[in-house]
Amino acid sequence: MEAQFDLGLRYYFGFEVEKNFKQAVYWYEKAANQGNADAQFNLGLCYYNGEGVVKNYKQAVYWYEKAANQGHAGAQFNLGVCYGLGQGVV
Repeated sequence: MEAQFDLGLRYYFGFEVEKNFKQAVYWYEKAANQGNADAQFNLGLCYYNGEGVVKNYKQAVYWYEKAANQGHAGAQFNLGVCYGLGQGVV
């Protein structure tokens, strides 16, 4: 899971590989589905910003909530922003 998250970071930022948001999302999702809060948060960012995926606020909120429930402060903050702006929430 940690190696998958690391690969996601490498593709997202272009560390030692060509920058590729779609590959970043692929590896973030693998790690996120195993419970990695940082990967869940970063996947939320990708959905929020439309990087490597079609922009989707509901999916962003879904992943922010997963990470926030594990105590990820950045996800908690971004989730609050989504609620404040009415983005991806009912």
